[in-house]
Amino acid sequence: MFSKKNLKIISILLLILSSFIKNSLAIENKILFKVENEIITSIDIFEEIKFLKSFYPEMKNLSKTELFEISKNSVLKEKIKKIEIMNFVKDLNVEEKFLLNIIKSKFSKIGINSLEIFKNYLKDNDLNFETIKEKLIIEAIWSDLIYQKFYKKVIIDRDKIKNEILQNPQKKLEKEFLLSEITFNVNDKSDFQNKYRKILLDIENIGFEKTALIHSNSDTATNGGYIGWIKEINLNENIKEVISKLQRGQFSDPIRTSSGFIIIRVDDKKESVSQFNLTEKIEESVRFKTNDQLNQFSSIYFNKLKKNLLIYGL
Repeated sequence: MFSKKNLKIISILLLILSSFIKNSLAIENKILFKVENEIITSIDIFEEIKFLKSFYPEMKNLSKTELFEISKNSVLKEKIKKIEIMNFVKDLNVEEKFLLNIIKSKFSKIGINSLEIFKNYLKDNDLNFETIKEKLIIEAIWSDLIYQKFYKKVIIDRDKIKNEILQNPQKKLEKEFLLSEITFNVNDKSDFQNKYRKILLDIENIGFEKTALIHSNSDTATNGGYIGWIKEINLNENIKEVISKLQRGQFSDPIRTSSGFIIIRVDDKKESVSQFNLTEKIEESVRFKTNDQLNQFSSIYFNKLKKNLLIYGL
């Protein structure tokens, strides 16, 4: 049995604990932003931070302020995409077999080789499998929407691609570039100058990767802007001309694209001998250029949606 004194102490402790929990929940449940009728709370931001840190190691080296800003933009982007795709579908659902392939692609990127291990990984990082699944479904439906809306607008000149390939004799050394990027949009000339100045300052102070995490609006941002190895034949003429003049570790001035501006860094270069197969090379280039144009359409479409939606709290 507890004495009256002990009961009083326990009661006080319970009141303090109750008050602490109440205050904590109040902070967690605070509405930060609103996109049309969709709200973004501090819980959403907190969960997004956990997600990003679990899948992108670069995030662990950022400050709380930087993490908040990146997570806020990530959640906002997802909400805008969700609002738009719900105008075209009844519910967030894709074919199970297709979804499993998407999930497998996701967990294989972090060195996991089975769905069960992936679920345990999420559990260990206090992440909900259904929440992650919804994220992947939103991206899948968004990609399909972009394809359906813009595929017919993709312009591919197969004859030009064929002629470029035929200019290279069989077994000639093939150039490739390891590239990273920072993409951004502006409202006017003054906005461009301010953003570019800030990007340059951050590159100097915290490096290209962290700057991409903070400023880039491309899907590569969460990987520090990392694009990967790109064959020279697959680059558009404008970008090819710019990066051919860059040395390893150097980055370009902003290059205007149909969806904004891009700063490209050449991380490495290499040349390799490849067996000549005209059909394969044409199809590879067509796939790359098609995806590149669809990504441009996706950015343009998203930016238009963002501009037209009512967003409160930003």
